[in-house]
Amino acid sequence: MGAALSFLIGTKAGRAVGAVLLLLVLAAAAYHQIRQGAFTEAEHKALQGTVKAERERKQDDAYLQGLEDYNLCLEYLGNSRLQNTECEQLRRVH
Repeated sequence: MGAALSFLIGTKAGRAVGAVLLLLVLAAAAYHQIRQGAFTEAEHKALQGTVKAERERKQDDAYLQGLEDYNLCLEYLGNSRLQNTECEQLRRVH
């Protein structure tokens, strides 16, 4: 161990090898930090998407709960041909 350390300190080649090793360690640490930051950012974006979807779902639920039966029927059936016959029956029901 002492011979390797004296080689790294005492010679130009040893110092060059030491500098390269130090740069490799720093590059590995920087790569790890960048990769971890990208992972955290992706996780944050996914969480924001989940929160946005949940907010929209709650707004849709509140809107649908406020509808009367006839209007709710029209909302679900949309432009289908059934809405005239099926939903008209709900107009008479209170």
